[in-house]
Amino acid sequence: MPFHAAVRAALVSLALLAAVTPALAVFSGEMSPRPRSGDSDYADGIEAYDRKDWEGVVAAMSKVVARRPHHDNAWTRLGFAYRQLGRYDAALDAYYHALARNPHNRSALEYLGEAYIRLGRIDDARGMLVRLEGECKRVALLFSDGYFSDGCAEYALLKKSLDAVGAKAGATAVQP
Repeated sequence: MPFHAAVRAALVSLALLAAVTPALAVFSGEMSPRPRSGDSDYADGIEAYDRKDWEGVVAAMSKVVARRPHHDNAWTRLGFAYRQLGRYDAALDAYYHALARNPHNRSALEYLGEAYIRLGRIDDARGMLVRLEGECKRVALLFSDGYFSDGCAEYALLKKSLDAVGAKAGATAVQP
């Protein structure tokens, strides 16, 4: 009987190995493509964003926020597109809407800081950097198990922009 149990265990192990091997062969180590959103307007907006078609982003994301005003990521992408088009009042308004819905949206905080820099509102941009620093610390505490590893890129990008402005003005690097 023990012999039969060992043979059965070996056969089960081989069957499981055979079932797993094809899956291992498919894995390439690269990220899978992002699936298209079920919201066709949002999906169109993301595709326009990826193409840097800022008018297309505005058209698509405006539809999204009209239907789903709670969508902070749509507001953020809308603000980014407006900023790229030089429409700063509309960009600021969109970022304010995004942050009113989700005050933790790091992209909105970074992009708002970048808009403030373009508008010469350096103290306001520094305020966004301080808020981002707080968000980065909050996220690091939430994900202290090691799953959070992006290093808070939004903070680094805004700080770099502020440091560049400081360097142009002959000032030292920004100290939040």
